[in-house]
Amino acid sequence: MPPDGPCVAPPARAALTLAQARLDALRCNRDIIAARRSEEASQADIQIASQRPNPVLSLGVANINPHLGVGTGNLRSKTVDSTVRVDQVIETANKGNLRTEAARKASAAAGEQTQAVVAQQLGAVDQAWYEAVVSQTRVEVLTEMVGLYGRTQQANEVRLKAGDVSRADVTKLQLETLRAQSDLRNAIADHTSDKAALAAAMGVPSTLADNRLVADWPAPDAPVPAFDPDVLQRRPDVTAAEARLAAAASQRDLARAGRVPDVTVGVQYEHYPISETNTTGSGNSYGAFVSIPLFVRHSYGGEARRAEVDYYAALDDRNRILLEAQNDIGRLRAQLDAARASLQQMRESVLPAAESVANSAEFAYSKGASGVLDLLDARRALRQTRVEAVEAQGNYAKALSAYLTALQTTQSDINKLPQVRTDASRP
Repeated sequence: MPPDGPCVAPPARAALTLAQARLDALRCNRDIIAARRSEEASQADIQIASQRPNPVLSLGVANINPHLGVGTGNLRSKTVDSTVRVDQVIETANKGNLRTEAARKASAAAGEQTQAVVAQQLGAVDQAWYEAVVSQTRVEVLTEMVGLYGRTQQANEVRLKAGDVSRADVTKLQLETLRAQSDLRNAIADHTSDKAALAAAMGVPSTLADNRLVADWPAPDAPVPAFDPDVLQRRPDVTAAEARLAAAASQRDLARAGRVPDVTVGVQYEHYPISETNTTGSGNSYGAFVSIPLFVRHSYGGEARRAEVDYYAALDDRNRILLEAQNDIGRLRAQLDAARASLQQMRESVLPAAESVANSAEFAYSKGASGVLDLLDARRALRQTRVEAVEAQGNYAKALSAYLTALQTTQSDINKLPQVRTDASRP
């Protein structure tokens, strides 16, 4: 069931967490809403399919003679032949139950598809979230670096007046400061775009421009569940495909049953009174009728053939989804392992080394033991390394989220979901 509450944007300047973003997506994401609508429509289809044909009431009058008139007396004594008839279609070959069964299986497939869409869309929200958090952290790193350049530039102005540094060194530092400021502006623009993409994934009517994202990075050493072959059969996209296949099998049985004609039975009451002007009246009479269509021009062979094709199309789709799910899990696990190794290497080796080199360069420059070029090279390397560390953290978080999304299973009892045997060979 969707969370309670209207679809509204987060309050301005409010901090936004990943949990809140996922909750908003459950309320506002258009694909999730559309999937729920389809599920509701499929439940109505069950009611439609369970309805049996209504009887048909026919009323008529005949043998009205304009020359002799209709005689005198009350309405029942008028010299007209009045008829009341009721006809009822009787479905044969268990068509009604087959139709209802097909609708139930299609509804079950729609319910599983809703779960699959929810998992996919929440996974997309996770990806957009971490992308926006990465760009936000990149802005923070570059802001810190720009501040460092600004403080160094102020110190160099003092040293320039004292004659400790040359004008050329001050100019080089100014150029590097301008480059850092340009990188910061580009990072801010990227972050604004990423937050708008996150809002679109959530489905909220906002760009989240005034909202700060609360970073909650997963730990690199967090335990990751291993792949269980049973998980593959319980993924909602796979169970939805299985249910669609079962529904197609029921539709095929229904189409085959269409080759057996339905029977229409009817009963009739006729009142044709005898009068002075109508001595041939029959009074009250009764009749019973049975009508059966003659399969002369066709016997619904096209419908049966189409249902057969639809069944094998559903079978092919089930097999495709099953294969893609298996490949996706293996691919995402490999990406997760690579991202985790890269993050650990960045944290344990690359980033500490870059910070050590930068600290040594800062100390040496402050003591006049090195030139400004060495300082700028060290700062540039540190800035790039910190940005790469943020990206490594984001890549790991996105890889972990994608892998966990691929392992999500249906909330339904798999033993109660419709299934069909597929061991028969294709004709």
